Amino acid sequence: EHLGGRRIYYPRGRGLGGSSLLNGMIYIRGNAADYDRWRQKGNVGWSFADVLPYFRRSEGAAHRQGDPYHGSQGPLGVTPAGNFQEADQRFVDACRQAGALLNDDFNGQRQVGAGRLDSKVAGGRRQSSAEAYLKRRPANLHILTDTLVLGLELEGTRAVGVRLVDQTIRAEREVILCLGAFGSPQCLMLSGIGPADEISAHGIAPVVDLPGVGRSLYDHPNMPMQFGMVDAELSLSRFQRIDRAIGMGLRYLLTRTGPGAGSFWSTGLFHALRDQDMPELEVFCTPMIVREDSVGTEGWTIQRLLGLGNAFIARGKAASPGMQFDVNLLRPESVGTVKLASSDPTTAPLIDPHYLEAPGDLEDLVAGVKHMREVARQAALAEILGPEITPGPGAVTDEEIAQAVKEEITTGHHPTSTCRMGPDHDRDAVLDPELKVRGVDGLRVVDASAFPDQISGNLNAPVMMMAEKAADVIRGLPVLAPEDPRPVAMEHAL
Repeated sequence: EHLGGRRIYYPRGRGLGGSSLLNGMIYIRGNAADYDRWRQKGNVGWSFADVLPYFRRSEGAAHRQGDPYHGSQGPLGVTPAGNFQEADQRFVDACRQAGALLNDDFNGQRQVGAGRLDSKVAGGRRQSSAEAYLKRRPANLHILTDTLVLGLELEGTRAVGVRLVDQTIRAEREVILCLGAFGSPQCLMLSGIGPADEISAHGIAPVVDLPGVGRSLYDHPNMPMQFGMVDAELSLSRFQRIDRAIGMGLRYLLTRTGPGAGSFWSTGLFHALRDQDMPELEVFCTPMIVREDSVGTEGWTIQRLLGLGNAFIARGKAASPGMQFDVNLLRPESVGTVKLASSDPTTAPLIDPHYLEAPGDLEDLVAGVKHMREVARQAALAEILGPEITPGPGAVTDEEIAQAVKEEITTGHHPTSTCRMGPDHDRDAVLDPELKVRGVDGLRVVDASAFPDQISGNLNAPVMMMAEKAADVIRGLPVLAPEDPRPVAMEHAL
């Protein structure tokens, strides 16, 4: 509604590893205060001190060994982001010239600043959840691929299994949904668990009236800012040329090294507009221009053949020489919805993130655009950047920049909270703090839909943390002892 009726490209990962198969591989946990806020909302066991041990248990960052904020022995391989080149260093330098602090660890004591990112890559391989956790598959784990879940099998208000196309899988103890911020609420509603009036409208008999299912959709709205580049050889788009793409691909296949062995998002900025401890904006720098809506063009053309490198460097998207700043609003006030389009499980749900519904969200993004223009004017970048392409020289006043934001905004690919957890007095909380679905026995949800609200960063690492903690909770094991190395926390302890 607030983007002029635009449709937004909202991809999800299909395969073992889900959306960790196609994400940017950036390892960001969010702000420590995010988790303290979760606890303050009544989610016992989810403060920063509670979750840090599980972040550490999942993380395998050899370069952070001995750091109290990090783990070095976990299954999820984490390394300094690859492809850190001249353009990336210039971005960091320009951010510092514009007032940012240098930050070599966005998951450490403080989040604000500019620096090199950590990446979920190890040995030249993407660390999807499948790569990290399924290399040594337990003998009692059975995986069905190309399998659509039609809904839950219920006996009264107890979940006893899941219905597939050709069979029903019965559960001895519990059913655990991990279908993501769109799939989990859809599955619940298809099974009669959710807002009773909406479910009934699709001919589904309500079993448990849970009005919060599909509500509280948060996402990071992303404003892409694009600049030309004086020297195209400084842009990673140079690897799209067919000879370079082939060379890069062969090097990767033979040695697992080179540009193909790392992500192309190697630097970032956390920028605070008001509170230096809680930055409102996360900016990713990409030394190329990427069209978010260019995936899925049907058929083969000579242009697609010559752009073979797209598959390597831009997840199939069209890239061109330049530099892109993706300005993400971290804690938007606008809240969206996921609703059923029909009772057919093969039909995608209706997703509306309600971007910019809250006026403050647009104001913060406009401020972000203005700040990144200031960064682009600094000496470190002014020497290599060409003209601004998006929003462009026609957007000068706040009103003109705001209009450009409405026309260009995309998803930051971080949807959360559509089955959010909360305390008993929270009427719209779908889950309790042990991730159990309220009003249903034998059913939990463990994915980003369970987040109480949006966090200040990328979602993959927090989902891994949540899964690690859930594994202990579900099995009835003692949870790991809280840890909090923050200086303020230690002062309070004293």
